[in-house]
Amino acid sequence: MKDNSYFAPALRSTSEEIISDNQLINFQKEFLRAFNSMVGVSAILNANRQIVYSNSELLELLGVDSIESILGKRPGEAISCLYSPEEPYGCGTTRFCGYCGAVNAIMESQRTNKKTVKETRIISIIKGKMVSWDLSITSIPITLSGKVFYILTLKDISDEKRRAALERIFFHDLLNSVGGLNGLLSILKEVEDPAERDEIINISEEVTRDIIEEIVMHRQIKAAENGDLQVNIDSIDSREFLTSTINKISSHSVGKNRDVILDPTTPDFNFETDRILLSRVIINLLKNALEATDENGSVSLGAEDMGATVKFWVKNDKVIPIYVQAQLFQRSFSTKDSSRGIGTYSVKLLTENYLKGKVSFVSNETDKTVFSVELNKKWPEEATTTKNDPE
Repeated sequence: MKDNSYFAPALRSTSEEIISDNQLINFQKEFLRAFNSMVGVSAILNANRQIVYSNSELLELLGVDSIESILGKRPGEAISCLYSPEEPYGCGTTRFCGYCGAVNAIMESQRTNKKTVKETRIISIIKGKMVSWDLSITSIPITLSGKVFYILTLKDISDEKRRAALERIFFHDLLNSVGGLNGLLSILKEVEDPAERDEIINISEEVTRDIIEEIVMHRQIKAAENGDLQVNIDSIDSREFLTSTINKISSHSVGKNRDVILDPTTPDFNFETDRILLSRVIINLLKNALEATDENGSVSLGAEDMGATVKFWVKNDKVIPIYVQAQLFQRSFSTKDSSRGIGTYSVKLLTENYLKGKVSFVSNETDKTVFSVELNKKWPEEATTTKNDPE
């Protein structure tokens, strides 16, 4: 790490320099009339990538009344990027920032002195909830009173990315699955051997379950993003829950020729949460782990009772490349296809926005890859839920 930064320069302007830049811009009346008439969310940055002016659209987006609350912040800090607090010099300096389109757009426009446009995905934590952004970022150099600044414009392209993902899933993946099911049924009509017929019927049932599961998952994610997802709380037994989850994933195509092993040290304890949503979270983590595991390999699943909280974990023996680690949990990022990426995103969305928990991971040569989901053992009474009778 150089200059106290993993990527962009760490140097920050002082408060006095930020105020001076803000005053300089406020004196540019003709420029400000043009800038404030721009359509879109925009800010003006100094050479150290710090905000020295913004339009009202950015303030409205961030839910703040005046620029004072974001003056001197870098874009990721203003938008509460999940990763910006990881290093003392903030946005642009963490090990994940090299893969961020926003800081890359700014740095390229600084280097070339030209307009630069890039796409980026940002996860923000706003009022304790996860918000996922798909943005087109434009950085334009401009000289005011002999000093160079950068106009940064943010365009929300979330709908465009979401449509691309849905087209991929419903017009490609599901069409392939339905086509495969249709082929199996056609073969079934010609088969006379009872054992072979039973095998085709079982495979057809698996394909049908996968199709239904995919549709239900996307309906849940849409409801979760809209804030319409209902949480139903049950009392759950840990080992029964994990054993049931293993049985479900074992019948899925991704589980074939791979084992999911319940860690023998997992204790038997009761806890309170939404069984269906937690099952969705753990199954998505298991799917990702199994897809990363070689044939005839295994994935470990376990839980810990930590008193007030409980932790569930999924482990596999591969290490995630750093460029993938930097983009995990982002809605439109996937290692499988550029228009997919809802697995880890849905895990974080459901866990942190609805199950009142936290998701974390480590991935290195020592620990390999472990995803953890930590929840309250007792459901918080202040949370709005429907509470079911204990099982």
